[in-house]
Amino acid sequence: MELSKEQRKQAEAEKRAAKMAARGEYLDGVVPRDPITILCVRFGNKYGREYVERLRNMVSRHLTVPYEFACLTDDQHDIAGVRKIYQPNANYAKGWWHKVHMFDSTLPLKERILYLDLDVVIHANMDKLTGYYPGNFIGIHDFNRKFHPSWNYLNSSVMAWTHRTQSHIYEQFKQKPPEAQRLQGDQDWIWKLCKDKMIFWPKEWIMSYKWEIRSKDELTVAHGGRKFKTVRDDVRPHPECSIAVFHGEPNPQDVQDKFVVDNWQ
Repeated sequence: MELSKEQRKQAEAEKRAAKMAARGEYLDGVVPRDPITILCVRFGNKYGREYVERLRNMVSRHLTVPYEFACLTDDQHDIAGVRKIYQPNANYAKGWWHKVHMFDSTLPLKERILYLDLDVVIHANMDKLTGYYPGNFIGIHDFNRKFHPSWNYLNSSVMAWTHRTQSHIYEQFKQKPPEAQRLQGDQDWIWKLCKDKMIFWPKEWIMSYKWEIRSKDELTVAHGGRKFKTVRDDVRPHPECSIAVFHGEPNPQDVQDKFVVDNWQ
């Protein structure tokens, strides 16, 4: 049976993708053959279910490749359009440690995983993240890059990896929790174990809202928390930016800029 023009085009793209994937190269514009897993993590009550729902909505608006949305959580409540991966809450002495559980090889996850923090704002097409160096472990070049260009550290708000390839993060944590917990949290543990092989997303694709899209000088401390001094309607991220990250304070729910209000829903 003769293939159509579009079928031939897709077949050629898949052959090219296979060759590039074998070399670990960036697959620009190639649609993954299998659905990827969009994964978030929600434990405890820091973020309500509405954060999962809004993340689900933003992904649905800005991702066109096949995917499944999953949430690793201690909440038994079902959320429409979200596959719940239930795990009873684990209590830790200090810091944040729930992300280490994403790397448990026994979790019912599929091949390629794109992890997103609950407090990100997706505002543009994010397909390019699904084809960036497939097979590699990818994270954000920590946003202190804004002030220290040579800074080399991880921000774990958006990461991608292939299931079971990074299981040592979880296994070593289980074996040596006291050693791990000398660090502040899971982000530091992930970086400690993976810094020699992790690569970073292009800086323009994922940016800090408070430091790179807006400015640190626009922040103030009021009522015990950090907030912007003014509300702006003219915020325009870099044209290549797809995701704004809200690390620390303020959270998206506390920002009334038109950009945030229009996209975080």
